[in-house]
Amino acid sequence: MLPRPAMSVKTMAWSVLLVQLALIVVATLITWLVKDGVTAGSVLSGGGTYWVPQLLFSILSTSRPDRELDVGLVLWDVYLAAGSKLIATLVCFVVVFKWLDVNHAVVLITFSLMLVSQWIISLTLNNRY
Repeated sequence: MLPRPAMSVKTMAWSVLLVQLALIVVATLITWLVKDGVTAGSVLSGGGTYWVPQLLFSILSTSRPDRELDVGLVLWDVYLAAGSKLIATLVCFVVVFKWLDVNHAVVLITFSLMLVSQWIISLTLNNRY
């Protein structure tokens, strides 16, 4: 069997985001059913703290039409997206830890699991393992 061709960058980015969103929703629902609302809110907050900046990164880094792509513009888009993602992540953590009633350990664990899921999903979808 021949390997599948690699996905486009845009398809990969949006596919990963959709899978991650599904993981966050399922994990939140399971936690809510098994544990309690505060822990489920912590799972949702931790996942959201990773997912929202990743969404911003994907929008900024893939928004340029294919006909306008050159090395300098792509590099500029990636730097802008990465800086925006960093700032958005910091803002999300401040909001979550300062104004929401959450279990801090659960938020950090969920954030870390979403980070690992990014790598696993990307490798799986792109058939590069």
